[in-house]
Amino acid sequence: MKRAKLFVMLGALIIVAFAISSCFPVKGSILLLEQKIGWEPGKPVVIEAFERLFTPDPSSNYQWSVEIKPQYGSWTSRNDLVKVIPSTKNSKAVVYLPVNENFEIKITAKISGTSVSGEHGNYSSEIVKHVSEIPDVLVEVFEKDLGFNMPDLWFEDYLNGNRSNSTRTPVYYKLNKALHPTAYYNRIGWEVYPKNESDLPPAQVVFHGDPFYVVNSSSTSVTTEMENSFKSVDIAYNRFKMRIEPHSLVGLDSGWRVEDWKVSLYVEQNVLDDPDTKVFLVKINREDYRATHIYNIKNEFYLSEASNDFREEAVIIPIVALLHEWKYGTLWSENTYFAVVVMNYDSITPQIVTDPYVVKAAEMVW
Repeated sequence: MKRAKLFVMLGALIIVAFAISSCFPVKGSILLLEQKIGWEPGKPVVIEAFERLFTPDPSSNYQWSVEIKPQYGSWTSRNDLVKVIPSTKNSKAVVYLPVNENFEIKITAKISGTSVSGEHGNYSSEIVKHVSEIPDVLVEVFEKDLGFNMPDLWFEDYLNGNRSNSTRTPVYYKLNKALHPTAYYNRIGWEVYPKNESDLPPAQVVFHGDPFYVVNSSSTSVTTEMENSFKSVDIAYNRFKMRIEPHSLVGLDSGWRVEDWKVSLYVEQNVLDDPDTKVFLVKINREDYRATHIYNIKNEFYLSEASNDFREEAVIIPIVALLHEWKYGTLWSENTYFAVVVMNYDSITPQIVTDPYVVKAAEMVW
């Protein structure tokens, strides 16, 4: 009897909805959901379109377009930067942000369809973003036991846009020898922190090479304390400039995914040649944020012959490394992301005894 009443009520609501829609035609719209982190020059961002209160035509697919406006310029079409990811109605796309230093970007999706009230029309939606360089903070989680999930929740707040990321971005991953012992011990070999496994508590969060907070799986204040440390850790002092960008947007895998990446490091050649300068590539599993591989890529760098125009303020010609998929495997995909970290000896005599190596640069391609 109760179920019969429920169906009667639902039927009545449907009739009322159709009656209202016939009196007040519903136009419908496109909802664009964009990646919340990683809006920086040279990096890829993923955008997805969703239909609201309309149905796309059977023969219609989403059409994507991109326009760029430099800081002191006008809007220019750059449709070469957008690549469609195979999905229903081509509703998902990746936009490879250009390497301009400071600019606005407008991304537009269009499709034709029919609204719930029966009206046929063309639908369009756009997002406009300001893009500039955002300093990155290296955030590492060392765990002897699995199940330390609180830092993941903190990081996911950034991925979902629930925390501000306008001034600094987390380069985040976890290390656990039970899952990936090679990556785990390679990281300890950086000699920043920790220097050996015996120094590690059950779980530890490390910001830019400085030990932060000893925790366990039952801790409840991790996200708050992480946020305070994340905002206060010193990343301005003697920081190296680095940028990661696609090597080429021609011949992409499956038509949308970059295979090879270019890393530009702005240091003098003698700084790179110094044996105390170390550069590492970290491959990370997107599902659980755990590092799977760590490579020493210092020998990949060579001196570039010319500086690109987006670095007009740079006085140092960039030293460049090309990270090829055939050598390091897939770095960026639906399942993986990666980071590059630069370590260097701090030559200024400290007031207290500290570890000699510090993080000079960190960049993540999410």
